[in-house]
Amino acid sequence: MFEIFLFINPIGIYCFDTEKLIRNTVDELGIDVCYHYVPIANVCLVKDDMIRRRQDGQKSSDISSISTATYEALRNYHAIKLSYGNKKARRYLYELQKHLSKDASVYTPELFQKIINKLNIKASTINAIKQGDYLKASIEDDQKLANQWNVKSTPTIVLFDENDDQNGVLLDGPVSQQDLVTLLMPGCEKDFSDFLPLQNHLRLI
Repeated sequence: MFEIFLFINPIGIYCFDTEKLIRNTVDELGIDVCYHYVPIANVCLVKDDMIRRRQDGQKSSDISSISTATYEALRNYHAIKLSYGNKKARRYLYELQKHLSKDASVYTPELFQKIINKLNIKASTINAIKQGDYLKASIEDDQKLANQWNVKSTPTIVLFDENDDQNGVLLDGPVSQQDLVTLLMPGCEKDFSDFLPLQNHLRLI
């Protein structure tokens, strides 16, 4: 049994690709994995995403619109998680990122409404949550975990193998399928020298 903490920019260009890669690799290997999505956002992550999008040949977007989309997606994720649970919140992010992975400027209130309608989420329910203190606390808890593990960029994967006593390993930035197979293949002799060891790890409750 593996436990994966995936730290992501809610609309990050490489985050969407990493999520798909993890899903595909886990399905191909047929292994049991417990996921924890940990979306985080700050000014540096927003700027990094803009740079990556330009390098990927996407049209330049204004930092204000990218920031608005990032923080709105973060707040909506936590509101959905608190109202409907982790699974539906992850589905929201995945659907959102499918639309924004090629052009973050397409983020609009209409796109948000389209996605929550598809997922049978009521806007009134999550808007009520966004007015309360629980939302802020939920966002802060995720940021504390990122600080605890010194996560500075996204995507970052923190992986634990529950079948042994090894500390977790941290993979910073985009990863290859071969890296994931090396870490997740059952019975495969693992060489962790290329990955960062993670000491004194926490668990999300």
